[in-house]
Amino acid sequence: MSLPANGTDIFYGTIDGDQVPRLDWKNGRAVGKGPNGGQGEYINQVAWSEYNSTFYKWDGNDWVTVSNVANLTEATKLYRNKDLYQESNTAAKEEISEKESIKLTPYEAAVNPVGFTSVRYPKNVSTADNSDFVLFDFFDYQPPFKDNQTFSGELSNDLKASFANNFFRNDKDVRFFTNETLPQYNRTAMSAELYKRDTTGKFPQIMLYMPDDISDTLKAEWEGKSFGATSAGILSAAGAEGGIEKLKGAVNVTGKSISKAPVELAASLVTNLAKGITGDTINTGDIFGGIDGVIRNPNVEVLFQKMSLRTFDLTFKLIPYNMEEKDAIKKIIQTFQRSMLPQYTIGDTEVGGKKGSENRAVEASFIKVPKVCKVTYMRGASEHPDLPTYKMCAVTDVAINYTPDGNYAVYHDGSPVAYELKVNFMETKLLFSEEIPGWKDGKSYGMMAG
Repeated sequence: MSLPANGTDIFYGTIDGDQVPRLDWKNGRAVGKGPNGGQGEYINQVAWSEYNSTFYKWDGNDWVTVSNVANLTEATKLYRNKDLYQESNTAAKEEISEKESIKLTPYEAAVNPVGFTSVRYPKNVSTADNSDFVLFDFFDYQPPFKDNQTFSGELSNDLKASFANNFFRNDKDVRFFTNETLPQYNRTAMSAELYKRDTTGKFPQIMLYMPDDISDTLKAEWEGKSFGATSAGILSAAGAEGGIEKLKGAVNVTGKSISKAPVELAASLVTNLAKGITGDTINTGDIFGGIDGVIRNPNVEVLFQKMSLRTFDLTFKLIPYNMEEKDAIKKIIQTFQRSMLPQYTIGDTEVGGKKGSENRAVEASFIKVPKVCKVTYMRGASEHPDLPTYKMCAVTDVAINYTPDGNYAVYHDGSPVAYELKVNFMETKLLFSEEIPGWKDGKSYGMMAG
């Protein structure tokens, strides 16, 4: 049974009086105008092209013709069932999101068995349920822009860098984006899919006693900026309704403001004259202060600039009481030193699709980025519930003091009687408020991150 096409107008692109989404025509094919970079928002979405007065539908890969002048039934049917198609699309997205969340499951530290892949100090450090200690796991650095999920989309004309003075360049109307969600951003700093345990023994897990000084500092950079009266007026106008159009006229506004302020012009002339005759460099603020005893109102406002990556350091005093602990301490120190240094050979690491082990030119041209480290405060077999949780960290400094007690003392074989090890770390990703646990309806929520 055919659906009536009443209210469907192929010449104006309306169905039941509603204007359906519009399509552009580029390189001989229909492309969308929406936020999805030319793609449809859901399977069977109906759109219309003014170029050939034709309705199209999105099949998941491309826009395909569904109706011409002789047949409007299919477009009408698809449009009237859009709610059903949108619900199906939402369900599919939720399924994909669930799979993605599994894929982005954070790496969880676990105690390695004593021996080849685990070095401990002291040798008998307790791992009982009520015992606290710290673990260090070492991994290959994961490039942040490798195998990322990306999508393309269009910004509004007012926000496009290629749209200026009413001139629009079509070759720059699409932008590529990544890290749409926080798990995607954190992927290369915590995903269990990317970080696998070392089984070679070259970078064994290190287990140490809980250090005496554990601290956590977050640093946000705010800066006070001065806005002159004219600049403050322009920005205030831009922040009001229709502000973008007002901002486009900022040049004219500035010109008019200066023409109405001859005192500004006079001060500017004096500064130029003084520099030309005497070589003295003064500004207009010096003129007002020296003649009238006033300065411009600075209109200082505090603006957020950026967050700093979190850094921290841990210090341990290591005293060997037997030969086994002496060897363990040396291995711990050497592992931290190796982890912060680049590797001269890249081995099976690929550069442009070529492995260093298979191409001498590639091997000779590159060195390998240092390891990253997962620092985990533990209570028994689980992460400590109250101490900071860190993402993957870069080891930035390793300092060893071979005379921590202020005097030189060694055993009969020449090994120091004590060592002080200080290691500095920097998290490889920023921390966001969503990762700090909070309270909602009497229950804790959020990701533990510090």
